[in-house]
Amino acid sequence: MELAVSTSGPDETQAWGERLAAALVASDCTELVVDLRGDLGAGKTVFVRGLGRALGVPAHVPIASPTFTIARSYSLPGPGLQELHHLDAYRLGGVDDLEAAGFEDMCGNGRLTCVEWGGHVEDALPEDRLFIALAHAVLLDAAPDAAAAGGRQLIFRAGGARSAVVLAALQGLPEAHA
Repeated sequence: MELAVSTSGPDETQAWGERLAAALVASDCTELVVDLRGDLGAGKTVFVRGLGRALGVPAHVPIASPTFTIARSYSLPGPGLQELHHLDAYRLGGVDDLEAAGFEDMCGNGRLTCVEWGGHVEDALPEDRLFIALAHAVLLDAAPDAAAAGGRQLIFRAGGARSAVVLAALQGLPEAHA
């Protein structure tokens, strides 16, 4: 199961994070790992910002890249998802570094865990995860207007039963209109 969408800029990329939040709620998801892949500046953190805001991270709490801190955690109002963990695996040397960062404690019931650069620690990630690949529109021969505005291509793919339910809910949401 796969879903491919194009955005015209950062606001729409963030809106797709918000849509994923709605799909998580609609599917009664209480735990999930999201594996975010894409080049530098592809919009991974922008996407997580939309996801976090829609799940209840207050506007006064910055949702920023965890590149130098490795991980950031945010409390959610629940009742299903109660924590959002945002990790950046770019500087990690592998599975051992991820485990040292406390990855095991960031996963499980009540937790949504978003891992940027998941390919760096793929062996430690659960098979049932939601993959999201983000790419610059300019790299995809998109319309010049989309590329100039910072457009992105997002490809969502389910890795197992739980993530497939979430992806089906995402596909079933009504189209967003700006």
